[in-house]
Amino acid sequence: MHQSFAKPKTKDITTKYQRRSVDVKLHISGPYESTEVTVENELSLGRTELADVVIDDSGLSRKNTTFFIDDGELWVADEGSTNGTFVNGEKVSGRPRVVRSGDEVTIGSSTTVRVEIAGAAVSAVSSPSEARQPNVAEPGFQESTPVPPSPPAKSGVPMVLVASGILTFVILLFGGAALVIVSQWDTPGPKGPGGGSRVTASALIPARVIDPLGGEDESDLDDLISSWEVAEDELVASDVSDIKVSSPEAEEAELNVSAAFLADRQRLALEGRPPVNIRPPGLNVPKELFGDGVIKQKRKLAEMNTGGYRQPMDFADLAEKRMSRELLEMPMAAESFYLDVGGSAQDKQFSSFSFSEGVADIVPGHPKFDTLKRLADNFAGQKYDLNNPSDRKQIRRRLLRMFQPRAKPILKELADAYFQQYKRPLRVTSLTRSMDYQILLNSNNANSFKVRGEGSLPPHTSGCAFDLARKHMPVDEQNFLMQKLAEMERAGQLDALIEYGVNACFHVFIYHDGNPPRALNLYEPNYESFGLLTSLRQTGHDDAGHIH
Repeated sequence: MHQSFAKPKTKDITTKYQRRSVDVKLHISGPYESTEVTVENELSLGRTELADVVIDDSGLSRKNTTFFIDDGELWVADEGSTNGTFVNGEKVSGRPRVVRSGDEVTIGSSTTVRVEIAGAAVSAVSSPSEARQPNVAEPGFQESTPVPPSPPAKSGVPMVLVASGILTFVILLFGGAALVIVSQWDTPGPKGPGGGSRVTASALIPARVIDPLGGEDESDLDDLISSWEVAEDELVASDVSDIKVSSPEAEEAELNVSAAFLADRQRLALEGRPPVNIRPPGLNVPKELFGDGVIKQKRKLAEMNTGGYRQPMDFADLAEKRMSRELLEMPMAAESFYLDVGGSAQDKQFSSFSFSEGVADIVPGHPKFDTLKRLADNFAGQKYDLNNPSDRKQIRRRLLRMFQPRAKPILKELADAYFQQYKRPLRVTSLTRSMDYQILLNSNNANSFKVRGEGSLPPHTSGCAFDLARKHMPVDEQNFLMQKLAEMERAGQLDALIEYGVNACFHVFIYHDGNPPRALNLYEPNYESFGLLTSLRQTGHDDAGHIH
């Protein structure tokens, strides 16, 4: 856990509002490390150096929560964070709240803060609301402290009645809106092509989806890196069907893999060998994996966009790319690797998706029905029934095992080197995804960026990205793989970066045309041309591969 006790940006107001001395300690337990800090006047916690204490928890906002002392009491305020601040399980909303010794504050994905106040009685569970609010601060203090309470009305209707009336109106307003929404779910919706049901895009989105080209704060690489990856459910080999293709082509014949062989590769890859940790002592992250790949990936994704690349919006689009050989299907397991993809694949009716038209069932008469039917009738010699839920799930899984043909030799080189060294298969995750599948995975990810429309191009819808899981690897295996990735990146074959958090992996991005980004030499960077690089030069890296 990184600590930064920079002087708060707010003014020192102790001369105007005398604060009684109080000895406060916060015992912070993050996902990977724990620490103890002292609150003197004010202290903020968050994911970046905008906060006084930086915690490695991808569920935190950049500046998440502030603790401050006012009139001898400790207060906590949420700084408009995505995932909220909770005191003893109750959310801090709006105004700050008093916290007592023994209270537990939870923030982010899995960070807890235990409050210790010297000489104070240990609190039971604090009440959800406090009668007194902190002293009113001058404007300079309002940057990190929420707005103080309004003064009482001098005359006329008591404020409590006014507030009650407003609250009643708001409840009725939102209750009516909720009733309308529920009634829309209960009544038949509009029909899509072929007579299937349709759901408007506004009802599906604003699910949030990772989108490095979505117009967010592109100078904040920490935002981009921590938000890029959303893991699928882990694949259960017993739920996977054997692949039995019938094709004279050698590349298609190698798809013949049994679920039993997949289970064997999975067992060998995940076999315990302590110690394993995503931040083990001795982790040696090469500079190539620090996160500079974000810049290069963004440029190549932009090139693909301007070059007319049509990303797959749904599984029917993936099917079309499979039949045209634009994307290459990979065997679900080989001696040196196995694909842990498709764990979140569903067995429901196939549907089409677009930002303008929304979602519609793909039924006979739908423009995309024939595409899916042709693939199901002859999926490299194997036949599937579109009316069979189990078959639909297996079709989805096979379509998720695809990526750009240029990626195959790159993955094989990495996997073969790893297998030769350790006699274990590489666990590969997150190949190509359709946009609707990406939205499904991101629907519960509070940190991912909002969908912006057709121009959005998450890396895994480009067909150029795949991930190598590392949570199960000891430090020597991680270091070996990173050195190999760095070597291949220096050779211009790929871009790679290390990712932390719950989906710890090595993110690998290959070039769709075989060429690194034009006019970009990352090792002799033109800082004047790229504002993003300027911020990197000014802030630098730490020894763990984080960008500050």
